[in-house]
Amino acid sequence: MKLSRACGCDRTSKRILLHHSPTDSAIVPEPEEIAAIREQLATIEELLARLFGPVVWSREPKCLTVRALAADLIERHFDGIAEQWTQAVRAIFSGPSHPHYDEARIAQLRIDLSNALSRLVDHIRDPDDIRTYVHLRRHCQEGMLARAKPSEFNTIHIALKQVILSHVKFRMAGPRMERVRDVVVAAIDERRLMVSQFYIESRERMLRESEEKYRNSINHAPDPMYEVEPHTWLVLAANSAAEKLHLETPGEEALPLLGRPLMDFVPVDLRAGTLKFLEEVVSTGLSSATDLPLGGGFFYDANGALISYGNRSFVQVILRDVTQRHEILDSLLKAERLAAAGTFAAGVAHEVNNPLASISSLVQSLQSGEDDEQRRATLHTILSQITRISGTLKDLMNFARPASGQRRPVNINSLVDETLRLASYNKRLSGIRIDPLLAPDLKPAFAGDKEIQQVLLNLLLNAADASPAEGGVIRVITENGRAGKGPDKMPQVAIKVVDNGKGIPRENLERIFDPFFTTKPAGLGSGLGLPLCQLIVLANHGTIRVDSEVGRGTEVTIALPVPDDAACAMVAP
Repeated sequence: MKLSRACGCDRTSKRILLHHSPTDSAIVPEPEEIAAIREQLATIEELLARLFGPVVWSREPKCLTVRALAADLIERHFDGIAEQWTQAVRAIFSGPSHPHYDEARIAQLRIDLSNALSRLVDHIRDPDDIRTYVHLRRHCQEGMLARAKPSEFNTIHIALKQVILSHVKFRMAGPRMERVRDVVVAAIDERRLMVSQFYIESRERMLRESEEKYRNSINHAPDPMYEVEPHTWLVLAANSAAEKLHLETPGEEALPLLGRPLMDFVPVDLRAGTLKFLEEVVSTGLSSATDLPLGGGFFYDANGALISYGNRSFVQVILRDVTQRHEILDSLLKAERLAAAGTFAAGVAHEVNNPLASISSLVQSLQSGEDDEQRRATLHTILSQITRISGTLKDLMNFARPASGQRRPVNINSLVDETLRLASYNKRLSGIRIDPLLAPDLKPAFAGDKEIQQVLLNLLLNAADASPAEGGVIRVITENGRAGKGPDKMPQVAIKVVDNGKGIPRENLERIFDPFFTTKPAGLGSGLGLPLCQLIVLANHGTIRVDSEVGRGTEVTIALPVPDDAACAMVAP
């Protein structure tokens, strides 16, 4: 009677067996989940069968009979066992480090434990009923048990074992009680061992996911990243951006990246500085370097850090492509030089133009009254040279104060066609084939049409001067470019003028936008054409780049911004 009062059982429960089903939502496992659970369960069943014997824990008929007795006993005293288990768990987790159990929490705890107990009973009765382990495995992965400690789970089930065994002790006796007792102990131990496997499996999965997360974060980073061994400076690992940079490096396409010293990939004149950079990382933990010219016309900032893990460490080197920043700064410096040269040129042109006009007038007066043919020819030569000087002064004035037209959406293909018609009348282009390759879906550019036409005409004449007398070909290409990297990130259109001329020597490429610099023979160029083109393009928020190789020709690329949708509507069809 003492047990009946303690567990809430009554006399009718001895004769009536009620099946208690879970009230929570059933979990529908995936086939691979079932296979994993059954594989783990088979291993643990075999171990427990060796420990307790096949009569106590196996799938033999005698064992299944005893398991059914144990399940029946729990079913008859289900409410009492569930209540005692609830109170035991509440007592275990009543300390200051656990949440306070109010009536609502106690009621929910009772429901949760009752559902767990009902699934346990079903598995004790039928070893193939693994719903209890489906729920436990899911909870270990993503539910309550994922946030609990294994020791807490073990403590909860030790309490359950004690509650059930007390009922076995008071309701049974002799060998029958001992066999049921051993079955209960084996069932609880199996449950604890299975959950231990689930915990290990869950933690391994989380570890793999975490490793994959950070590995992918590094591997898909846009900046090249290297893992370098201290002191030997061997490259131990590299992300995909570093692999791509390696493949794009001339002479390295067929050579490995990993296992080689980092110095192999650094220009000879930078190796001493790179070694100092790496040694500083090892000694201080951090270091950085800026604007490193690593070949191919690209510049990088380098940041290094000493990364420790366990008893080992490596130097992490991250490169950031700052080529565009370097080009912008270089363009700003050139713009400043151009502005200074323009101011100087304006002053010179103004001072020279006035007396030159007087001289021209005097020569014309002398020429009109001169009867001597030889003298008239001499005066004509003087007047032609004065005209040439005037033209140079006009170029100087245009360079100093280039015309500033209104920017608006411009149909670049139409502008190219019009410019080519104008250029076709120029004798400098006679005998040269011009191939326009115009993109049919070209977006409009946002620029001053007259200014861009002036630039395009200048580039065509330069290409004509560089092209061979026979077999000269000039290609004019238009295409949609990628979005810029600036803060506005506006899309762009590109105009390319490509010739098959003699090309520009590498030592001259850096100077082609300098005022008064020219590679043409004396008297054939003032050296103001390309600087003026650069000023016009920059004033239209664009960029101009020259690529050339001696003996293969020159390619000049102009990139201009594309207007927004509202401005695009202004383009004439």
